[in-house]
Amino acid sequence: MITFSVVAQDIHFSQYQASPLLLNSSNTGSFEGDYRFGINYRNQWSSFIKPFVTTSGFFDKLIKKELLGNDYLGVGLALFSDNAGTAEFNTQSAFGSLSYHKKLDSEGKQMVSLGFQGGIVQKGLNYDNLKFGNQYESAFFNPDLESKENYSNLNIAYPELHAGIGWHYNFSEMLNFNAGFSMFNINAPKETFLGAEDNYLNTRMSLTLGADYVYDDRLMISPGVLFTGQTKAYEYLLGATMAYTVKDIPLLNVVALMGIWYRSTDAIILVPGIQYNNYRFGLSYDVNISSLSNATGGRGALEMSLIYIFNMNPKLGIKRSVPCKRL
Repeated sequence: MITFSVVAQDIHFSQYQASPLLLNSSNTGSFEGDYRFGINYRNQWSSFIKPFVTTSGFFDKLIKKELLGNDYLGVGLALFSDNAGTAEFNTQSAFGSLSYHKKLDSEGKQMVSLGFQGGIVQKGLNYDNLKFGNQYESAFFNPDLESKENYSNLNIAYPELHAGIGWHYNFSEMLNFNAGFSMFNINAPKETFLGAEDNYLNTRMSLTLGADYVYDDRLMISPGVLFTGQTKAYEYLLGATMAYTVKDIPLLNVVALMGIWYRSTDAIILVPGIQYNNYRFGLSYDVNISSLSNATGGRGALEMSLIYIFNMNPKLGIKRSVPCKRL
């Protein structure tokens, strides 16, 4: 008998703050403005195999009613697609998101947010691209030979429920703190291509910690940590992003962004970007430092993100975070 082990990963973005609804449902509606739109793209491991390509998009909206007082609601929609490897193992999902944001004091310095998501996940693979031991003759692959494998279903779908909580504290005009905790797959859906009756998707949890420190009227530093785990698998990211205001005049607000992050035993991540008025663009590259770098030559993943916030009445915008120009 021959046994072996493999190391796998969950679907993720290095620019995790640029996909707020996928990170934590309590982030829905947590921004300064009326509407927020965002898209993300990630291309990983294209240097030695068919790449893993991940795309996502989201939309959320602030809802503030007089009956809520100083509190407000957020509603949103998040879409997600992932295509992995030669077998074209694909995942598509769509989630609706709802959140409630409660101010804990009259000045709005502290706020707690609760969020919920519900949606559908569809997964499938291309059986024709798979190769099995029974299809080899004298070390040569023969696609005409039967694999003798029996897959009961090459496409599956199931519902998923997520929940999250967030906390924001504006300590001063120069400093704020934030934290979040989220749970995914809390309904433990059954996931199997082989008809197994006891294969359930375990709950995944994530924890985020962050801060924004306004050094002066041009420079802001934002350190952060993300920890996520599912059963015995886990990873963490830690690092910081600097935002430098190049120009700040009416109708022309330009902020240069630069971040450096570390993913546990896997990659160093460089994240340059720019914010122009209500647009924020990020471009990141994962430099692989794990044992896989022998095959990749250090080339990990390329990732891009774009966020746009629309504010119908900027002068009356609701302050919910550090009083500086950020998305």
